Amino acid sequence: MTPADALAPRAWRQYFEGSRLLENELEHRLKASCGLDLGDFNVLLVLAEAPDLRLRMGDLARALAFAPGRLTYRVGALERDGLVVREPSVADGRGTDAVLTDAGRTRLRKVRPVHARHVEELFLGGLDDEALEVLLRVFGPVRARLLERRGDDGPRQGA
Repeated sequence: MTPADALAPRAWRQYFEGSRLLENELEHRLKASCGLDLGDFNVLLVLAEAPDLRLRMGDLARALAFAPGRLTYRVGALERDGLVVREPSVADGRGTDAVLTDAGRTRLRKVRPVHARHVEELFLGGLDDEALEVLLRVFGPVRARLLERRGDDGPRQGA
């Protein structure tokens, strides 16, 4: 057994468990401080970065790694809160676009700095430049390989 053979399972476990713990804590803090969960935050964020603050539902699902049914449910909840609306697609009228409302943009403006503080406190603040470079070296190629296998610009995730 090589040193790498012994190291790899430990590295995987630290990554897997550490990323789950981080995500759970970020979720808890965002929900407690802003009343939004990470999924809702990410929907608002992706729409805010989209041209004209809108995306077809399928494109939004791919960007967020959500199954379409799961996204429909989440967008419906955001729609009930007045943060998002669904409209016929401007591209061809056959599909449906999710569109960020003014209330959604306002909510995102308030939540973004809170989330950024949590990320800094729980994750980025504990890393030096070398560690950040390692993350980029590791996850840049991982992301690229997964997207290449996929054949499009979005990862898959089950419902």
